[in-house]
Amino acid sequence: MLLGLLLLAINYQNNLIFALCFWLFSIFLVAILHTYANLAGLVLRAGAAEPVFVGEQARFHLHVAAASRHRHRLSLGFPDQQAEICDIDAETGAINVVIRYPALQRGRLRPGRMEVSSRYPLGIIRCWSAPALDWHGLVYPRPRYLRPLFNSADNGQGNIPDRSSDSDEFSGFSHYQAGQSPRRIFWKAYAKGQGLLTKQYEQSQADELILDWDSLDGLGVEDRLSTLCAWALDCDKRGVAFGLKLPNRSLPAGSGAAQLAKALRELAVY
Repeated sequence: MLLGLLLLAINYQNNLIFALCFWLFSIFLVAILHTYANLAGLVLRAGAAEPVFVGEQARFHLHVAAASRHRHRLSLGFPDQQAEICDIDAETGAINVVIRYPALQRGRLRPGRMEVSSRYPLGIIRCWSAPALDWHGLVYPRPRYLRPLFNSADNGQGNIPDRSSDSDEFSGFSHYQAGQSPRRIFWKAYAKGQGLLTKQYEQSQADELILDWDSLDGLGVEDRLSTLCAWALDCDKRGVAFGLKLPNRSLPAGSGAAQLAKALRELAVY
């Protein structure tokens, strides 16, 4: 556009068009400086990465600091993902931003380079940078209840025996044994061809459960991990102590948030 105005001004010897052309060109040069200055001197530090389940949006915390000047309309995010737009006040000089990245696969998530950009003040110039921060997070398997939860004894010698009938807190399923009450048979599982299972109930002094990989014969790797994940979440929700048994790896029985975090981590990195 500026070149067209310049040719027009030369052709018609019009001083007003010359003035307009040079004025717009000076604005263009000033915009380049301001757009660059809006990004210059930013300090980025990677914060924590929150663990998520497959299919969710991973949240990465970012600390952004800028010295002495107000920063306008900073765009922070990962390529091809929705960016966070923010300003930095000259008085505070720093902000904390959470940027998101889709967790599509179980395991360790390394999102790669992020993108910082600015189009301030006029939107006609884009200044950008692609820093590589040391971010990594955990992606847990998607919890799916593909099999009923079995009560495996901690010593591996069979199922936990049937508990007293006056307890009303459900704890899981076990294979049917002769002499057990027909009222405890889980008929829905039998109709699906999963065999005769009986419902188990626990008293306040609940036995420990071992979530066993080998009890999920017939399922693929990811389906087993998803089922074990659902079992672990269920045990934690009901306050039942549980352990985890994977090929070449086992987790002693325990309870609480720390035990659940350990179990989910083992499932994520398997």
